[in-house]
Amino acid sequence: MLGILIGIAVWLVVALAVAIVLGRVARRADSEELGSTLHWDTADVDESVPHD
Repeated sequence: MLGILIGIAVWLVVALAVAIVLGRVARRADSEELGSTLHWDTADVDESVPHD
């Protein structure tokens, strides 16, 4: 039983590390590919775009 718990803990640590790496890669790809270094506030965009 202890082996299963240790296995689950190791699996969670590995999954967390993979999620962190993928998140960093996605953020870097966004800023490099799209040139998006700004943090957009959707409320400001909503107010500046005329709606029907």
